[in-house]
Amino acid sequence: MSDCDCETAQKNLYEVLRGELCAEESAPIREHIEQCPGCQNEQNVCERLTEVVRRTCEDERADSAPVDLRDAILSNLRAG
Repeated sequence: MSDCDCETAQKNLYEVLRGELCAEESAPIREHIEQCPGCQNEQNVCERLTEVVRRTCEDERADSAPVDLRDAILSNLRAG
């Protein structure tokens, strides 16, 4: 078992999930999470939160005005 603790694992969890740490840095964290129910729960929460934020951002983009309409409105406001 690695010498990674809950505090270290949870502090670096988002970086691990996004693949921002090299394999050497993430291995002890991943090993700890595999063995720790509390950190597994935290990982599940982080994954769900990330998914909700991603979907919300996609929905907002889908509901936004077309680029040409936004550009026309901004041009008229600046000229006004």
